[in-house]
Formats: sequence, structure tokens, C-alpha cells
Amino acid sequence: MLWGLPHNLVRADHFAALFSLNSTLWHRSESCILKSFGYKISHNKIEQDAVLPKEKTLTFASANLFNFLAPPNACYEFDNIYDNQAWQDKCRWTQHTLAELNADIIGLQEVFSIGCARELMAEIGYPYFATVDEPEVEKDYIYAKPVVALASRYPIISCMAVSELTNHDHLNIPNFSRKPICAHIEIPKLGKMTVYVCHLKSQRPTETEDLEPLVARWLSAIQRGWEAAMLRAFMQTEYAKCPTPTVLMGDMNQSLSSDILASLTEPAHTTTDLNLKDSWSLFGTPDSRVPTHYHYAKGNVLDYLLVSQEFDPDWPCSMLEIADYIVLDKHLINPHSQQDRYASDHAFVALTVNVLV
Repeated sequence: MLWGLPHNLVRADHFAALFSLNSTLWHRSESCILKSFGYKISHNKIEQDAVLPKEKTLTFASANLFNFLAPPNACYEFDNIYDNQAWQDKCRWTQHTLAELNADIIGLQEVFSIGCARELMAEIGYPYFATVDEPEVEKDYIYAKPVVALASRYPIISCMAVSELTNHDHLNIPNFSRKPICAHIEIPKLGKMTVYVCHLKSQRPTETEDLEPLVARWLSAIQRGWEAAMLRAFMQTEYAKCPTPTVLMGDMNQSLSSDILASLTEPAHTTTDLNLKDSWSLFGTPDSRVPTHYHYAKGNVLDYLLVSQEFDPDWPCSMLEIADYIVLDKHLINPHSQQDRYASDHAFVALTVNVLV
């Protein structure tokens, strides 16, 4: 790409220079040459097709699988166990719904059975899979803390856990309730990009024996705020080392507009700092946004895909442009009793971008 010139104009000029043939030969050649690159001829003018070749698009998704734990193990309570048929139904629903998204890179939350998740994702075309932690077993077969995972169609060349802040003992900084993933993925045409997967502390009150519920909820909010700040600080450090297109996928367990999570999208201080934005803000309008989770009848947006400045059309060196944003929520707003019986309690969200380089 030539910086400062529109992508389709640069490519069209290249083709015009390369194929300076008579009109008869041109029209005979265009279907087998130009269409393969996503171009067409209309009124003697080269135009870019609305549908780009698959290798020129990239789709990211975030999916909270909701208690993904194979029997005979239990989630949180001793009797919260899927029977064999229920587990098969849950796996079938999960595969079908993820396949419908057709994403290239997926961030997963609430994974207890890592081996089962890896196998399930491989079966639908995701040979690369990563986690950075193990679920916590509270007692015997009762699991208490799930982990996040990353599934990709493209090679994961490195993966590590996002680390907490260190050397600040006087601040009493907590650990992550669920360790976020930081991974580098090799993308055709684009090269290396950085992907994060997170699941921030829930809004459930912190478990204590002697605190009032109000105080326990505040402790939970403080934990979530620390996690957001530590995650953003880590991302900034990594971006400073090697600036690459960056995506953060996850269940934030609160609206990004809240003060608790404000650090995630705080504007960059310099032009070289990481500048994260809610991808929806680069695609849609706030009044048309639909919830990704419902608490009784109240809907909330909890699941997000945040992107760095390389996705922003207003950034001088933009490398990607947002083409589509999907919230797959039919299992929440119009569930079918049998088909969606073991569905997630979250909508799945997906972001498709055009690669401009």
C-alpha cells in the first residue's frame, strides 16, 4: 500500500498500468484476473468488489461458554453437574454457534474442561489453542474458578499470562481473579498481531463472612478496577516494546462507560502510546447497540472487542478497517426450549475487519 492514497485507488492504478491492453482483450481478461483480487469493471471503471477475498478479511469473536465443565465434575455446587446427554447437547450447541460466527480468532471465557474445549475447537477448524492457567478445584470434584482460552485458525507463535504489577507491596495490589492471555498470532498478509483474552471479576460480592453486602460489592468493584488498570498497563508496556495491531476480547462484567473500567479506554498521552477503543464506536451508533447479557429483564453490554489505533480510520497509518459487527443473541431473546437449553447466558460478539496492507 502507498501511504496517503486510498487502498482501492492504488490497486486500480497498478492493474491499469500492468494491463494496458486493447478494450477487447481487457474485458476478456478481467473476469479471470481482476475478480480473483476482489475487483470488477463497471462503466469502464475498475472498482473494488463489496466482498473481499477471505484472506483480506479477519474476524475476531468473544464467547463466554458458561460453565463449560464435563461430567462428572461440578461447577461451584456439588449438584451442579451435566448428565452425559446434557453435556453432549451443550457441546453441540457451542460448536454450532461458534461455527455460525465463522471467526478466525476466538477468545473464550468460563472454560473449566480445557481438554474438551481444545478438542471441540479443533473439530470446527481451530488447530491452535492456548491457555495460561488451570481451573481451581475447590474440593474433590467441585470446581470454583474457570480460565480463559484462545482458539485460532492461524499459528499462535507465543503466549503468556498477563502479569500483575510488582514492587508495589505498599499498595496491596490483588492478583487477577482469572489470568488474562497475551498472545502473538501470525496473520497472512498482515504479519504479527497481538491478541488478549480476559474475563474480569464478576459483580458478585466478594465472599466474606463478616462484611455487609454493600461493602462486599464494593470490594468486588475494586478488584475489577484493579484488573482493568493492570491489564491496560501491561498492554501499554508490550505495545511500547513492539507496536503491532492489538485486539482485547473479553467479558468485562461491567459497562466500559463505568468509572471502574475507564482505564481501559483512557486516551493515549502520546501518538506512540497504545490507544484502545471500543470497536463498536468505530462501527455503529450507541443507540442501536444491543445487550450481551440480561439480568432478569434488564439488558447490559458486558462483552467487548477493543482495538488499537491500527483499526481506526482517523489514524494516519491505519492498517485495518472495521467492516461488520455482530451480536449473536437469539438464544437470549428468543430461546428454543430444546435447542438452547444448555446455551450460554451471554451473547457471542464478533468483529470483521478488512486488511488494507
